[in-house]
Amino acid sequence: MIFMTSCVTPYYPDITKYENLFVVDGELTNLTGPYKVKLSRTYKYDGSIGEPVTGAKLKITDNTGSEVLLKEINSGEYSTVDTIFRGIPGKSYKLQIRVNEDIFESDFETLKTPAPLDKVYWDYKQQDKNAPKRVQILIDTQDPTNNTRYYGWEYEETWKFRVPIDFYKKPEWKICFKSDSNKFFILGTSIERNSDKIEGQPLKFIDETTNRLFIRYTILTKQYSFTEKTYTYFKDLIKLNHDQGTLFDATPYSLVGNIKNLNNKDVPVLGYFVVAGVSQKRIFIDRLELPEEFNPTDGFNDCLQRYARVDTTLKDFRLDRTVDSLMKVGYIIYQKSYMLLAPDKPGWQLDLAKPPCLNCTLTGESKIPYFWTEKK
Repeated sequence: MIFMTSCVTPYYPDITKYENLFVVDGELTNLTGPYKVKLSRTYKYDGSIGEPVTGAKLKITDNTGSEVLLKEINSGEYSTVDTIFRGIPGKSYKLQIRVNEDIFESDFETLKTPAPLDKVYWDYKQQDKNAPKRVQILIDTQDPTNNTRYYGWEYEETWKFRVPIDFYKKPEWKICFKSDSNKFFILGTSIERNSDKIEGQPLKFIDETTNRLFIRYTILTKQYSFTEKTYTYFKDLIKLNHDQGTLFDATPYSLVGNIKNLNNKDVPVLGYFVVAGVSQKRIFIDRLELPEEFNPTDGFNDCLQRYARVDTTLKDFRLDRTVDSLMKVGYIIYQKSYMLLAPDKPGWQLDLAKPPCLNCTLTGESKIPYFWTEKK
């Protein structure tokens, strides 16, 4: 026992040479732009965020010599200037970045013809009565030319929700929309199959503990047709990020992408300039379409209205013990009503609730998204 607890000693790697590396995150597709590139620096092991790289000069060049410039729109974030520019399948593109005297350049990457995204659909299955109930979002796709083979998927999901407490003075606080997206590419390949076809590819699982499916939900799926090099890079990146925290994980290493420092090729550059064909498809799921046994939460299980009655002579409502105890745990007074506490004793009835339970704009957006449609 003593030997086993003594054989593990802390290891503090010397990673100072990786604390100020250049990081590039950008992409070019056949979809309508503008296209964006983010530039930053790596940070110290005990840091929290990378410093954005500002004042850089960027351009995208194709294999015919045509160039498109990018301008800085936010700190460290750059966007194409030409609003009608878009990637063309079959052409090759590279990104060039100039920061002071340093020049960074990506390899030429060919923009592959996007494979059609045949079908995005949902399925409900419960393996057994003890398993969680969940809806599964799935993908079917194929490339009849057998030229894609390497795929990546991103999604953007949006759902409608409503708060349980009505505040008549603010009707716009009742119904909102919330969005989320995946943080890493979901990857798939048909390289070991005779045909370039993938069926039943899982995209996302939604269980009853979220309010995504309580009213109405939509998901926009983007399918990337990757080169083998791009696919391999993101596969290794996902493995590095997921396999952390145990003694048996692979040793972390610096994953270098397709960008080089032309002034000093010995200095690694992190990140990747993605060039890929993209197809996309959107589906909606309405609560009424789901099986009756699937009962998602509304997301407000802990929302209770509370009431307190206080004398009109009380200048500070928190001097009332009930009001003070509720406000200490996050309640607010959102309206008051005049009433008689006794025949000759006027008072106030105070309605209290936690802010997210009556104001949906605290966790979502009240503006209806441009792509949103209701079930007919």
